Amino acid sequence: MKLKYNLIALLFSIGSVSAQKLSLSYELKYRPFDKETRTQDYILDVVDGKSIFRTEMRRRSDSLLSIGKFGMGYNANSQYELYLTKDIKASKINKVYVSPLSRDRFFISDFKYLEWKISTETSKIGEYNCQKAEVQYGDRHWTAWFTKDIPVSEGPYLFYGLPGLIIEIKDEMNDFDFKLARVRKNKNNSLFELEGGKEISWQQYNNLLLDYFNSPMSMVALGGKKVMTDDGVGGYKPVNERELTKKIQDNMIKNNNPIELDHKVNYK
Repeated sequence: MKLKYNLIALLFSIGSVSAQKLSLSYELKYRPFDKETRTQDYILDVVDGKSIFRTEMRRRSDSLLSIGKFGMGYNANSQYELYLTKDIKASKINKVYVSPLSRDRFFISDFKYLEWKISTETSKIGEYNCQKAEVQYGDRHWTAWFTKDIPVSEGPYLFYGLPGLIIEIKDEMNDFDFKLARVRKNKNNSLFELEGGKEISWQQYNNLLLDYFNSPMSMVALGGKKVMTDDGVGGYKPVNERELTKKIQDNMIKNNNPIELDHKVNYK
């Protein structure tokens, strides 16, 4: 695999200290329920043992919210937001869920330790010497390639804990395939981390998704809010509620192939 950018010139900045302050871009190719391959870009920001993995759009939104400005709209199908925070020093992981319309924040911290099986098999990926590792997660079998050239025990989404950065990881069904695209220093020295939210269980998370599917507009009405959408320039505009409800439901059924198959919601 050839990375999007030549990373040789960046290696000088990746030492024992600066390697803990990185912004890593990953490209995800995924297949929803309809098996049509799609692409989404994510950013993994790492600062001194803490990290946040989220879409590029979500990162821009968080950076705006952190300075008191309006954020940007949320994906109607939240399972492809894949928003996850890690605090490796505290062994704390949170999967973040934000209701797309009401913008209420929730998080799940119930994660099992990843039991990696590291192979002796090696491969050259871009400029990096990589080693193979495998793990079970979310009723999927994953194969990863990591490099000790970047001494950060990190990777996309939940995947971390290997003796080096994960360059690529995909499940055996090829539904999810993460590839490292770019490595940069985190010049802001910030995660743009937002505070607040309610901790919930996986069952409560599934119930929230099902409630949202059945009646997305009611979640907003209960909060006394108007249904608005992103106008593309950082503001909001009103929407047709009936059309939006049908669009949301069709999208959630069509794309119901979550990364955690063991927590798949049966939409009807």
